[in-house]
Order: sequence, then C-alpha cells, then structure tokens
Amino acid sequence: YAVQVAALNVRSEADAIAKKLTSKGYAAYVQTPSDGTPSVYRVRVGTFKTRREAETVAARLQKEEQYKPWVTK
Repeated sequence: YAVQVAALNVRSEADAIAKKLTSKGYAAYVQTPSDGTPSVYRVRVGTFKTRREAETVAARLQKEEQYKPWVTK
C-alpha cells in the first residue's frame, strides 16, 4: 500500500512536494507515468505492508500537511 498525496502534470511541482515531505521524514517519491499514458506525476508516500498503516500516515498527512491523501495499492 501507498498513500497518494497529489497527482500533477508538472514534474518539478511533484518533485517539490516529494522533497518537502521527505525533509519532514516521510518516505515520499514521485511515480512517473508509463510510456503512452497521460503525463501525470503521482506523489506518494510509502510503501506499507497493511492498509491500516497507510491509513494512519494518510490521516497524519491530512492533519499536519493539509493534503487530501488517499490510500492506493
């Protein structure tokens, strides 16, 4: 499981969010789109073994960082 924080069309914006989260101790990364798909860069935190762990981090991100994250597999 992973927590998706944002989906952006601009790589540099996605990188900036991931960098900010990493500096705060989150295991953030940018998932780049595969070839032939629209260029949406997903900023995610994780991975987690259980959905519960991911939901705990998602709740913390929403509370502390004002994101609207969701859990993805």
